[in-house]
Amino acid sequence: MSGGRRASHGDWDAVLETNQLYEAELAALRLRAAGLEARVIDQSYHQEPAPLVPGLARVRVLVPAEHAAEARRLLAEGAKLPEDADEAEGGQT
Repeated sequence: MSGGRRASHGDWDAVLETNQLYEAELAALRLRAAGLEARVIDQSYHQEPAPLVPGLARVRVLVPAEHAAEARRLLAEGAKLPEDADEAEGGQT
């Protein structure tokens, strides 16, 4: 997953570019949880069998341009796990 170049789509800026749809969806969920509007644009080529070639697999996460810097900061810092995350899984490490 990478930030990629900063593409603009009208009043929306791309804050993430990846070749996996699930990665983009997770990033969009993270941004939405922080109160930012986010869109996932899947521009992948879907002909089978197509390998994960960067030129054929492109998925972007877009946010309103005025929130792009905040969105990039949120994605760069990542999400923290809850303190009781080990206990929820039976306490095994």
